[in-house]
Amino acid sequence: MKNIMSLRAGLIGVSMLASCQAGFAQSAYITQVNPHGAGYTSTLTAPPTQTVPVSQYTPSQTAFVPTPELATPRNGNIASTLQIGSYNHVYQSQSGGSNVSNVGILGGNSNNVGVWQGGHDVSNLVLVNTQGLPIAVLQPPGAAPINMLIARLPNGGLLIKR
Repeated sequence: MKNIMSLRAGLIGVSMLASCQAGFAQSAYITQVNPHGAGYTSTLTAPPTQTVPVSQYTPSQTAFVPTPELATPRNGNIASTLQIGSYNHVYQSQSGGSNVSNVGILGGNSNNVGVWQGGHDVSNLVLVNTQGLPIAVLQPPGAAPINMLIARLPNGGLLIKR
């Protein structure tokens, strides 16, 4: 009985193998532009393989939602900081609404920056290659916008551009 069962299993396995198509691996080499002209086929390429149909991808329709930096502030406050350097400290405090504050420190170290805004204020402050500067920006409600660049020049001088 045991021999008949193993014979049947063997016959089923052989019939399954006979019904399967032979599989070919693709070449490990990338086919380059052929210097011998069109129509030349490399001996390293494998025979064409059977392709499997793939369902078409259709992207879903989504609404564009802007990030806070791109959106027009209504009653919200936006405070963004970019620090490239070491030991820098930035504190941004916003009360009221519609405040926008951007502070960037590029290549500096040990700077202390504080921004206090009362409402409906805009400030943009950039420090470049500065060291140990304490800077405070105080804006009462509805103050004029502050746009300032402070940079250490190669000759050691300090550039303050408003």
